[in-house]
Amino acid sequence: MLSDSLLSEFETLQLKHESLRVRSENDQEKIKLLQKEVDWLKEQIAGFKRDKFGKKSERWESQEQVCLFNEAEIQSKKSDDTADNASCAEDEIQVGAHTKKRGHRKPLPENLQREVVKVELPPEEQKTEDGSPLKVIGWEISEKLKYEPAKMSVLEIHRAKYGVDSGDYVKTAPPAPSIIPKGLATPELLAAIIVAKYADGLPLYRMEEIFKRHGIDLSRTTMARWVVAVAEACQPIWNVFSDKWYESFYVAVDETHVQVLKENGRKAEDKSWMIVRSTPYGPNKIVLFDYSISRGSETMMGLIAGIKGYLQTDGLNVYDKVGKEEGIVRLGCNMHARRRFEKAKTEGAPSGKSLGEVGLQFYKELYDLEEEIRDKTPEERYQMRNTRGRPIFEKMKVWVEETMPKVPIKSKIGEAFHYFLNEYDALIGYLQDGRLEMDNGFTERAIRKFAIGRNNWIFSDTEAGAHASSLLYSLVVTAKVNGVNPYAALVKIFTELPKAKCLEDYERLADIILSPELTA
Repeated sequence: MLSDSLLSEFETLQLKHESLRVRSENDQEKIKLLQKEVDWLKEQIAGFKRDKFGKKSERWESQEQVCLFNEAEIQSKKSDDTADNASCAEDEIQVGAHTKKRGHRKPLPENLQREVVKVELPPEEQKTEDGSPLKVIGWEISEKLKYEPAKMSVLEIHRAKYGVDSGDYVKTAPPAPSIIPKGLATPELLAAIIVAKYADGLPLYRMEEIFKRHGIDLSRTTMARWVVAVAEACQPIWNVFSDKWYESFYVAVDETHVQVLKENGRKAEDKSWMIVRSTPYGPNKIVLFDYSISRGSETMMGLIAGIKGYLQTDGLNVYDKVGKEEGIVRLGCNMHARRRFEKAKTEGAPSGKSLGEVGLQFYKELYDLEEEIRDKTPEERYQMRNTRGRPIFEKMKVWVEETMPKVPIKSKIGEAFHYFLNEYDALIGYLQDGRLEMDNGFTERAIRKFAIGRNNWIFSDTEAGAHASSLLYSLVVTAKVNGVNPYAALVKIFTELPKAKCLEDYERLADIILSPELTA
């Protein structure tokens, strides 16, 4: 009887033990899941904190935006040769046992108007110590840069009126062709407004204040109407650039958001897009901005339909469908892939930080190779990439495949691994041709020029304004990436545009933006 009781108690204890063991295993599994979730949340918080407060290693800052409030204090503390490094050539001077470095300013442009100021000694000092008279035998010449505020003048146009006799009116000489026929804007004024807004990021309301300081009442509303009118007149030139883009063997696409307050059937806070198309290779590069309320497959297919050759994009899902079109070879963006490893290193969980560092080291080798072959011929780049770069990719792929199952899928490093493997064929696509780029950096840099302006004017008021901005940004940014002075180019274009009648005329005007020598 006692043995039966002990047996029953033993079996009960066994059942409890098994129950506790199962519960413990479940708890351990739950703890692991919760720990993964905690690590993931920590990564998200670290990312948000970095976006808001931290410095991004890849963040691009224009010289116009750095240190807006304490720029003078910072720059004044630099040595002369450091502060003038943009305009000085460094020279070494031997002084005893020491070597000093002294900056030499580049000469001021010869085309600037010179005003000569002669400085002579007072008459009583124009003699030697023994009283012999002195005479001028030469001049010590130095230059200083003088600035005068923008000068404005009135162009008064007198059109002759004709008649047989005095007071007998017959006809009047026609007005000169103009983009704004009845407006007071000259090509120079229109070009200045557009360059200030789209190249220098100056909103129209600030220009209105500048004109007021000169005693000129020129409202932002008037300037806005001019901008839209100029954009409409320049549409044929934009079309020429678009045709050239479709004809290129190698094109790239990226996108950035823009806010438009008054869009039909949409809320003011709804996000719209600037789709940016470019030609990264060749002496005459093109950058086109297209305003759209969507970046879905229908929009992107509409923009890309008809191209043949290489198309470089990031890993946005819509590009997968586009890249499957016949005649299109989609290239990936290694900058986007590298950026994910960089985020794993800086924002990821402790285990992901070291793996992110390994991924960055692979990419360092690849980008070091690109820097080494930057000035090589396309044939040499092709050979060196495939003999030295391809093995790095293959080794990296093996490492990712072996390591990926060991990390949480939703972690920063897991996302980096997933992006790399998912995009692998596209990421190595540039190895096919020495003319191709490793990433979509050219297009991203063009977008940043737009982003600087967007940070100043924040939003577009209407769809017409957004379309006008997309067209004029296309002209200004294309001029800048080709080393063309956008103001000089636009003055020439706005002067000749009213006379243009056929496609050849618009092609000739488009060439002004592509050729620096035409605006010199």
